[in-house]
Amino acid sequence: MEWCRSYRAAGVTGLVDQRVGGNRALLTPHQFERLQYLLDSYAPGQLFSSDGCVGTGQFWTVGDLAQLVQREFAVNYKSATSLRELLDKCGFSLQRPAKQYKSRSELKVAEFEEQLEKN
Repeated sequence: MEWCRSYRAAGVTGLVDQRVGGNRALLTPHQFERLQYLLDSYAPGQLFSSDGCVGTGQFWTVGDLAQLVQREFAVNYKSATSLRELLDKCGFSLQRPAKQYKSRSELKVAEFEEQLEKN
């Protein structure tokens, strides 16, 4: 009933949404620049031990980014979506691996490619 009180107090203009919108930034502009520098300059495997990486250590993953932000800036993002948006702001795009059949046999693929070369 808050909208009713707003209407009675200010008329139609009282019904206009006053919220600013968007999420509160957890990183300062300086921290964001530092994060961009780290993401552009290093692979996760260079900043963390091989056991410390969530992925292979070659490409940035959401888990590796969360670990970096926590270590460097003591900031915890609550959702993976926020971390994906942070990667996007830093100029990174989501990459999904190509699907492979579980029954795929590398030996059979090699034999098939060999047959193609012969023909």
